[in-house]
This record gives sequence, structure tokens and C-alpha cells, in this order.
Amino acid sequence: MAHDQTTEAPADPVSDRRSGDVVAVESFDAAQVRPWQYHNRAASGLDDDSLDALAASIRRDGQQQLGLARRLPPGGPHVVEAIYGVRRLEACRRVDIPWRAEVLDVSTPDARCAVLMHSENEWSEGVSPLENAAQWKAMLDAGVFANQSALAVDLGCHRGTVSRSIRTVTALFDEEWLERLVRPVMHEFTGRSADRLADACADAAALRRARRRARDLIPGTVPAAALHSLLFGEDRPASKRTTVFVRRKGRAGGGVVAAKIERDGEGSFNVTVRQHDQTPGELAELAEQIEALVAAETASASGVRLGRRLAASLTADDARNAERSWLEGCIWSAARASGLEWDRWKCAAVADELRSQPEGWQRAIAHAAASTVGDA
Repeated sequence: MAHDQTTEAPADPVSDRRSGDVVAVESFDAAQVRPWQYHNRAASGLDDDSLDALAASIRRDGQQQLGLARRLPPGGPHVVEAIYGVRRLEACRRVDIPWRAEVLDVSTPDARCAVLMHSENEWSEGVSPLENAAQWKAMLDAGVFANQSALAVDLGCHRGTVSRSIRTVTALFDEEWLERLVRPVMHEFTGRSADRLADACADAAALRRARRRARDLIPGTVPAAALHSLLFGEDRPASKRTTVFVRRKGRAGGGVVAAKIERDGEGSFNVTVRQHDQTPGELAELAEQIEALVAAETASASGVRLGRRLAASLTADDARNAERSWLEGCIWSAARASGLEWDRWKCAAVADELRSQPEGWQRAIAHAAASTVGDA
């Protein structure tokens, strides 16, 4: 750990307001730093794309904004905890560059750290109202602030805003089944959408119905914008199904249904198969029908599917050393199975990229797959 006389960071009006709190500006290996337990960035801006972009910027230009840390008592695995600058900390970790921060004394109380972090939020982006509310509730529960009024005064918030936020996060997190759905996407909520979902929980009958519906939802896969309608929306009438493909066994083709594919008005489809009533040729035809339907329904993901098929079927040595015609044939087959109609020239171009692999095997696969999206 070395003291750092920082010169390249731009002037920060927040730093000017709290210069009396800062003990020093220092650089830390990311392994020496832990996030503060009350930091409010649960997931906002912590996705891989955002962090990779920030890491690339820091690698190129250096860390342009300082974080804020509080020193920890000696003897533990960490030297300081990050009050804010968690995104910058993770980005520095990814490119193995020391994280730079202004450091508060170990005696700085949590309430003061909360004030400084809340002030910094005015100059940063992406922290959702629900993430702030969860942090406020955690601090109130732990006694960092005596009550909601004290928190509102110290953080410079309207008392009504704090009260509403605490009511909302309590409604969404007190029900364990609902918290499982909300927490992974809490960074996506606007204040209004979070309040609307919380208001719906006040209806006991609607809440029981929502609990039943929640059994069919997988946490993290349902975006925040869809939760209210999926949990509390009106029951939709059953969609009328249409038959896409059918084969009957029996006299003149009018006997029992041996295979059938149906779809409804919302794009879902259902496959029914009596396998023991199918010849190998009929099973092959059915497989082709299903593959074509899946390819049409998932056309927007054709590039990703291609990348997965290539990664599963080709090793790095295959791509470098195989005969060109064989490699192009593998690519053509994988593209066709992924719903992509490619000619030999497109397959040859992708083969050349996989053979050279300038950025490593996995990166080459990802780049080749991503470049196909417009060709689906």
C-alpha cells in the first residue's frame, strides 16, 4: 500500500465539501478492499458489459475519479472498505490496477459515511431508488440512524420520500417468495414501478394469487418491468391453439394422433408424440419440423446458438489445423442448425477468423457468433 499524490484526477466538488474528513489519498490492491456493508449499489452498473467498458477506460486513461474508503482495524484480511467507488474497484480488479481512494479514519461513523455516499450519488449514475431504499432500511434496522426523520435530515432527503421508500422496500422484501423475484432485478426498478408493485401487495387476495403465480417464475429471468403484470395482472383467457403439423395413424390417416405440433396466439407451442407409433423416417420428419419451428421462434438468438454449437463441436486445434473444406463444412452445418442461411463465402470468412484466433479461442467464437446477428 503506497501513498499516492494524485494529480490526474479532475476536480471533484464532492471532495471539496468533505475535505476535512479525508485522512489521505492511497492506492490499494483490490484484494485489500471489501465493500462497505451499507453501500447501495446492489447491481446497477455491475453487469459485465458495463464493467468491461469501465475497465478498458481505466486501463487506457487511468482511474479518473477517486473512490472513498474507510480504514479498518489492523489484523484482518482487508485494509479498508469501499464506501463508494465499488464499480471502479471491480473494474480495477479486472485489469489488475490498484484502486485509488480518499481514505477516512477508522473512527468515522457509519452515519457520516452514509452522508458522504449519498452526496456522491448526485455525481454518479445508475443507482436505483429501490437500491437506495434497501440501504436506508438496512441502516435503520441496524440503528445507524435513530429514525426515518434523522436519516432524512442527515441525507438531505424529504421525509415523505424516505417514508414511502421504506414502506415500499418493506412490502417487497418481507415476503420471501417476492424478495427472491425482486432482489436480482432491483436495479431495474424506477421509483414508480417499485411503488406500484408494493401497492398491489396490500390486497391480501391478490397477494395470495400472486404467490401461486410466482411458483412458475425463475428469479433473475423476469425483468422488473414485467413483474407487476405477471404477478398481479388480470388472468388472461386461454389462447386458441392452431395446429402446425399433425400425423395420424390408422385407416386413411384418420386414426389416432401419433404426432402433433400446436401453437397459441402468444407464440408458445406444444409438441405431442407417440414415439412407438413412428417409423424412423417419420421421426426424422418430425425432428425437422420441430427444428424449423424452434429456429423461427428463436431467430434473434441465432448468432449465440451458432457460437455454442461451434464451441461444443470444435477444439482450438481443430480450428487451427483442420483442412479448410472440413472446417467450412462444420461451420455451414452449425449455422444451418441455428437457423442461419449462409453461403460458402460467409462460412469461409468465419473459418478464417476461427483459424487465426487473434484474441484466443473463446473470444474468436464469440466474435464470429456476434457478427452473424444481422445475417439471420
